[in-house]
Amino acid sequence: MPPNVDEFASASDPVDETPQDGQRAAFAALPTGVTVLTTTTKRGPAGMTASAVSSLSLDPPLVLLCLTRQSQMLKRIHERQAFVINILPAGTEAIATAFAAPGTTPEHRFAGIGWHEYEALPVLTDALALIACTVETVHPGGDHMILIGRSFSSIRRPGEPLVRHAGSFRRLS
Repeated sequence: MPPNVDEFASASDPVDETPQDGQRAAFAALPTGVTVLTTTTKRGPAGMTASAVSSLSLDPPLVLLCLTRQSQMLKRIHERQAFVINILPAGTEAIATAFAAPGTTPEHRFAGIGWHEYEALPVLTDALALIACTVETVHPGGDHMILIGRSFSSIRRPGEPLVRHAGSFRRLS
């Protein structure tokens, strides 16, 4: 039996004006890990904070990213045909914020952030886990592009991930 809509909303709750607002608000209830995508360009390392990142398949090892069509990083990943998913650990809110900074280029976001090369790609020194990938394919998906990458190397160290929930950074414990 479907849930009663009255259980979800009362007259005092705000009403989302568009389906997009409603979808955004609903997904804000879903905790997600915080990642930074990195790649290399002719101008140097480039990166951005991303939340629409997922494991797609283990055989073959595929990942899924969703980036806006206007994303500067989408262009850079397409140019390089390789990228790294840096999974951030708890306590790295400043890194997540730096790589999400509007009005900055993906190359300028590395200022003051520790990084090194791994598999000829830039990785964040503080990352909890790394997944290095090549671009497998790209598909349109509304106002986004769905990028499927093939993982060729992964590393994980002990620790708790940084989580985003309801518009704020959180810890699991």
